[in-house]
Amino acid sequence: MNLFPLQNQTVWKDLWQKELKNDPETKKSQDHIKKWDQRAPSFDKRTVSPEAVLRKERILSMLEDAGALQAGNRILDIGSGPGNWAIPMVEMGAEVVAVEPSGGMVKILKEKMAAKGIHSDQLRIDQRAWQDVDVEKEGLSGQFDLVFASMSPGVRDPETLNKAMKASRKFCYLSTFSGGGWRSCYNNLWQSITGQVLESSSWDFIYPFSYVYALGYRPQIDFNVWTHDRDETIDEAVENISFFVQGAVDVTPEIREKLKAHVTSQAVDGIFHQKQTICQGVMLWQIA
Repeated sequence: MNLFPLQNQTVWKDLWQKELKNDPETKKSQDHIKKWDQRAPSFDKRTVSPEAVLRKERILSMLEDAGALQAGNRILDIGSGPGNWAIPMVEMGAEVVAVEPSGGMVKILKEKMAAKGIHSDQLRIDQRAWQDVDVEKEGLSGQFDLVFASMSPGVRDPETLNKAMKASRKFCYLSTFSGGGWRSCYNNLWQSITGQVLESSSWDFIYPFSYVYALGYRPQIDFNVWTHDRDETIDEAVENISFFVQGAVDVTPEIREKLKAHVTSQAVDGIFHQKQTICQGVMLWQIA
């Protein structure tokens, strides 16, 4: 008796869409882009931490070993951010199209390109959300050796994942949170302040992996676990926590004051310390 149809793509598609429907963040995509505009400089700084660099080298080696990243390959980087992946891919000889809707992220990416002498024929920027790209009408079907989406809000449901696969002629790569992600790091704190629960599993790796598996693919998978020790001033901590929770809840002035009072009470000599553990699921699979 088949109690759970592992290879029934409709089941996994419906489960994923049901979880997304219950996640308030999916209703605030435009506001989220504006928030990333403001967040771009601090995000860029995190991508060059020693731990981030080691994770990046590990993933690039995985892609290279599988034949997904080679000189001359054409790569689509969905949600490229400030170029954390696009820049090294170009330096390894690939031609990259970077899809990124945030103007703040694009500004940093362009500055990096200029500093490294990278031209637009090597790395072309498409400042749009992946949701706004029409793969078929724009002649992008099967045009890329690798379609790459690392922790990208652009690929977070069956529709956008199907579109990513359609653009590939060989490989697809996707990474996302395994577990609650950044928001879960603040769940206990948030509950103690507001009584609200922040947990949402719509970003969880189980959904895209199971959907791709049900489609008949057998991805190469891996998990990366890392810990952040954050030391921030009170104002920095309030801004950081507000950023990660505001997609799920409304941070009213009253709640913001409660948050600041809580952070202040936990701070030592004006510094708020928090240890955060994150798990990331990654998968690479071949389309043809």
